[in-house]
Amino acid sequence: MKKQEYFQGQHRKRRYFEGWYFKCISADRKHAIAIIPGMAIDPQGQKHAFIQVINAVTGKTWYHHFSYSEFLCLSDDFDLRIGNNRFSATGLDLNIDTHEGLLKGCLAFRDIHAFPTTWHNPGIMGPFTFLPMECYHAIIHLYHELQGKIELDGEILDFDGGVGYIEKDYGRSFPKTYLWLQASHFDSSNASFVFSRARIPFLGREFPGFFAYFTDFKDIKVRFATYNHSKLANWQVDPVNRTCSGELSGPAGTLSFKAQMSGGGTLRAPVDGLMDREIIESITAHVSVRLVSRHSEVLFQGSSSEAGMEICL
Repeated sequence: MKKQEYFQGQHRKRRYFEGWYFKCISADRKHAIAIIPGMAIDPQGQKHAFIQVINAVTGKTWYHHFSYSEFLCLSDDFDLRIGNNRFSATGLDLNIDTHEGLLKGCLAFRDIHAFPTTWHNPGIMGPFTFLPMECYHAIIHLYHELQGKIELDGEILDFDGGVGYIEKDYGRSFPKTYLWLQASHFDSSNASFVFSRARIPFLGREFPGFFAYFTDFKDIKVRFATYNHSKLANWQVDPVNRTCSGELSGPAGTLSFKAQMSGGGTLRAPVDGLMDREIIESITAHVSVRLVSRHSEVLFQGSSSEAGMEICL
């Protein structure tokens, strides 16, 4: 199986999407944006490429539409080009100036912490990666440092010394109901936390599935997931007040978390390859995490701002 960050959809004819998610937070936390390049094929086989952008400070979003002929992505390397824009594991180059808006600049990625993979456990979805699913999720970089500047509709955003994160989704449709969290700006130390829970259709039925991963990039690397017999207890989600909380328990111990969504902008999401579903995403959410070992030792406790969060119920 080839690496999930590589392009998976070169032989798809219809009902398919693939998108890479680049989150960028400045060192002073005054700037927070997400850039999402990708492609989609609708049920009739019509293809197009896109670059979505969300500005966390203003909540404004952009959907830059491209002809599919401008989409070039290697199937054996993480190297994506859409028009005059390029995205890879080591950085991104942006050059958009149309009636939809302006997006220009270059960012380089340093001190990269990639998500750990093995041949039998190729990503965060574990063995589900090998099964027929409507949507596959992959984490590429848990953390990297940023160098460079971006001009967004006339405003210069300085990301020198900032922090970034990369993930991707591919398949037919996003889950009908799901919640997603991602945090990497913890007050106590560098760390990364990712959590998602969704109703997953499979062989004509549905089941609730979840995964979570936490690391301090030193000694702690813990995974909680449906497929490794972890449990999610005290699960609460309030779509009105935009909060969630839960307690994960597994072989590594117990991780409790709380999250509060803040602000947000409207992004397009796929349904059968059609990019016409609207979802609200925040990248200024607040997340708190407490990790306790099986012997009741507190391994980590901290909170993060500028976290990503989506609630779709």
